[in-house]
Amino acid sequence: MLAISTIFLLFLCTNTNAHTNDDRPNFYPPLWHLVPSSIDEFPLINESVVQYRLIDPWFYPHRLGLFKILVNVTTPYMPFCSSSNASNILFALPSQFGWLFSSNRLFTNGTMYMSTDSWWASANYYLSVVPFLAAVDVGLIEKATFRIIQQENFCSNSAQCFQQIPNAMNQWHLFFRRLRHPESCTAKKKLTPRTIDECYLEPIWSAYKMSIYDSLPLVESKLQYLPSEVEKMFGLGWARLLHLISMTRKNTNLYETLKNQRKFLPFRMLTSLDRAADSNDFPDSVNHSLKILLTLRFDWLSFIEYFWQKLTCTYEGRVYAQQILEVMSVSKLLAFHYLVKASINALIEKCESVPHV
Repeated sequence: MLAISTIFLLFLCTNTNAHTNDDRPNFYPPLWHLVPSSIDEFPLINESVVQYRLIDPWFYPHRLGLFKILVNVTTPYMPFCSSSNASNILFALPSQFGWLFSSNRLFTNGTMYMSTDSWWASANYYLSVVPFLAAVDVGLIEKATFRIIQQENFCSNSAQCFQQIPNAMNQWHLFFRRLRHPESCTAKKKLTPRTIDECYLEPIWSAYKMSIYDSLPLVESKLQYLPSEVEKMFGLGWARLLHLISMTRKNTNLYETLKNQRKFLPFRMLTSLDRAADSNDFPDSVNHSLKILLTLRFDWLSFIEYFWQKLTCTYEGRVYAQQILEVMSVSKLLAFHYLVKASINALIEKCESVPHV
């Protein structure tokens, strides 16, 4: 029960619902309104026989521009989006990227250029370039002539990425194809939270998880450059626990993602002094989430994942799980009440079938 309670507390720290619908610039990642919003806004290179747009994914404005293009081209395909596009469920990607930039986890050190030594920047590469190339492949983004500057062994075109990180490419292809042709999932269904859960959040979480899982072995050599063992524990722990978070299929729009980041993610890299998770410059909510994450025994994860999967394998179960997360900090008794309901639901209801890929 202690292990389960620990996970519930951690989930609470990463999945608080936002109640604000504000379109002020400070809600967007740094420089969002200044970066390219189409391929035509990247630098034009004239060679003797060809012209092309040059994209440097290790230059912060260029990588952020890839995210911005993805948000712009997908918003019309999401009927639940507001006119400001902040309800777009892809916004977790640029919002997280902005947090990495602001906290210097990209090793920009006051510049706009990311270091290939940064573990965070390297892992994020596969959450930016890979979905961008997949969106081009399926026709969401115009097939203009462009080239992506290649660094080290990072894939820079669709063929290379299919060879290097095939499962992630396949999942992003699937997400974008389903987004363009949702009728196979949404036909004769009203747009309800259940429909959004099934037809939109499930495929995007599948793609998001696969990018992370497939990228970890590719960027493992970068761990040595992190500034402390505590930062390493935080990064790897966060990557592992995203799988558990994804089972609830929480909405990944801008406001929910941003509110969680501001309240629960450290705004700087961690040092050895942060191991006790009581740093004076962090809010209590950040110290609380770090204490849970840094003390979590990962040898419990197999059991926890199995248990949590059973609880969240139906829509009703995921609703109960979200209620657990929402009340955990207010009332453990009420959280336990929802845990009992979720457990009973898991015993009575048959799990949903695995989505067909």
